[in-house]
Amino acid sequence: MESRQFSIDEANQLLSALREELEQLKQMQHDARQKYEEMRDIREVGYRPDGNLIMLSDYQETKRQFDQIVADANRILSSINQRGCRVTDVEAGLIDFPAEVDGTPVYLCWQKDEPEVGYYHGLEEGFAGRRPLPQRFNPS
Repeated sequence: MESRQFSIDEANQLLSALREELEQLKQMQHDARQKYEEMRDIREVGYRPDGNLIMLSDYQETKRQFDQIVADANRILSSINQRGCRVTDVEAGLIDFPAEVDGTPVYLCWQKDEPEVGYYHGLEEGFAGRRPLPQRFNPS
């Protein structure tokens, strides 16, 4: 199955929703890290002679919260992916959109603080290979 190809206009129309979703994902990433550290701290308290954690109920509740955060983040990522985009870095707010420039398959590359899509890179290049879209690029 061939992936969707975006025009600049199509990609730009998604940016408002994507900005909001990236902020949610960034917060969820932060919250998940905190819960993970909490679970680690609870494990460090120690175990009973029977092998169970001393703070087992606290650990189970924190793990439940961690799992919920991860599930919610995965739903958002799945929703973004279903639109044909791919999140390449939550922290930096990077999203790629499959497209073509001068007949060559590329990714339109957008970072959350940019007002619109203005860059692209080759399929194997990543952010380091990103360059401005050519003036002649005509959105389809």
